[in-house]
Amino acid sequence: MDATYLLNDEAMQRFIVEGYVTLRSGLPRHFHARMFDALETLDERGPHGHNNLLPCVPELRIMLDEPVVAGALTSILGPDYYLHFHRHDHVNFPDSAQPLHKDGDNHSHYAVDGLRRDQVTRYVMLLYYPQDTPMESGPTGIVPRSHYVPRRQVEALRQEHQHHIGKIRRDVKEELGDQIDDPASQLATRQLYEKKEQVLRLERPELFDAMQEADAPWESEKIPLVGDAGTVSIVHFDIVHGRYSANISGHPRHMVKFLFTRNEEPREPSWNHSGASWQIEPAAPEAPAWEYLWNWHKGTPAAPAEIAAPDAVANLHSDDDRLALGAAYTLGSQPTGLPILEETFLSDDVGLRTMAAYGLARSGKAAVPMLMRALDQADASLAVRIIDVLGDIGPRAVSAAKALATWTNHAEPTVRRYALEALGLVISHNAEIDRLCLAALSAGLVDEDAVACRNATFAIARLGKRANASEIVQRVTDNLYHWHHHVRGWSIEALQRFQDAQAMKSALSYLSSARWDEMPKSGDRPPNPTPMRS
Repeated sequence: MDATYLLNDEAMQRFIVEGYVTLRSGLPRHFHARMFDALETLDERGPHGHNNLLPCVPELRIMLDEPVVAGALTSILGPDYYLHFHRHDHVNFPDSAQPLHKDGDNHSHYAVDGLRRDQVTRYVMLLYYPQDTPMESGPTGIVPRSHYVPRRQVEALRQEHQHHIGKIRRDVKEELGDQIDDPASQLATRQLYEKKEQVLRLERPELFDAMQEADAPWESEKIPLVGDAGTVSIVHFDIVHGRYSANISGHPRHMVKFLFTRNEEPREPSWNHSGASWQIEPAAPEAPAWEYLWNWHKGTPAAPAEIAAPDAVANLHSDDDRLALGAAYTLGSQPTGLPILEETFLSDDVGLRTMAAYGLARSGKAAVPMLMRALDQADASLAVRIIDVLGDIGPRAVSAAKALATWTNHAEPTVRRYALEALGLVISHNAEIDRLCLAALSAGLVDEDAVACRNATFAIARLGKRANASEIVQRVTDNLYHWHHHVRGWSIEALQRFQDAQAMKSALSYLSSARWDEMPKSGDRPPNPTPMRS
């Protein structure tokens, strides 16, 4: 990677704070026009689009591999990052503004309690415009500085709303029976759903009023990502976003979303680092979190904190997410804060224990003995929360590896899912992998639960050649035909990273069979004496 294209300290700190960086592709306008035309032919609701988008428009890879794009991704995710197998073309025409949201966690890390997402940068989204996208085109909107904020009030109301929506969907399915799968019944299905949703609005107006009130501050802070054709924005996976406004341009607007994933926990800065310390708004409520994440990206997560939030003990209990977050990180940086975080983490209050978990992850190695003591007595629900924090701590929690390997055998699928993921994270810096850990990950590859299998495969892919054992390679190869597309996707990555000739041959054989040709008959015509041209 040419260091010219890497971010500098200021740009990297700004990404940590704001949650996004906007770039300009250096490719000519006719390239983006060609991408627009190719995207116009796809169907995002069918097999010719969505996760199959890149095979249908393979030239998009040229944009993804541009030095300016690869440089920013390397700076944020480190070298050897993954292009995730989930992608989506968001077509906006004519359409309207979209409710603000964080993307579903099914493509990244499942949030504990439906709330606690990882804050360190392990996933980002890349948003690409193949056409000029002024305000009139209904650009994507984002809320800067929202990616680390759990939005506890908003999410609690949203979960209550989703509970009712789930019941509506079950009722619709029960009333329509087998007709619900008939394409001819789509209109009837939609009308019945909308009728029941309207009844819910009439029966629970206070819920919808509360949701609107909770969303209002976020709506007021959103900004549009406008730009010319070739504009690329890289955003933290958990940034709050949504379509900013209606498309009134009279032309379709495409925004192609790609996901990228970090391969390894940071060991050193992956951008043009000149030794700068944290510079941006040290008095901001979230500044203790920003400083820690800056050090995490530098590969020095245990570095002493220079920024502390005032009144941290009291503010940990604040309803203000930003105050509580800064307090949690401050307490996590102080030995006297660990008992406070422990007590709060073990409470029944979901919002409070979510904040405490961030503080414990900040504590790093110091929190591991306490977490292990609690894990020894934990039921499945508490075990998931503890294991999740150990995984978030990463290589500093390597002493928990053998215990985590044991938890991968638990009867509860949810426990196995988190244990396999956490195990892969805590051993990720080990030069050699213990046999017990490899055996646990290998068993995960044949777990009856697809998410557990996915997490084992992802962990093995990150380990690469250190996980190259004959049983593992064979099981990963067999999983190329697994029913779950996440398992298939990570299996392909793992086979390419084993640095093993047979594994690579298996991956290429599968990819050759799965190859998509957008013009399978091109050139099928009788030759004549003149040069054959397109």
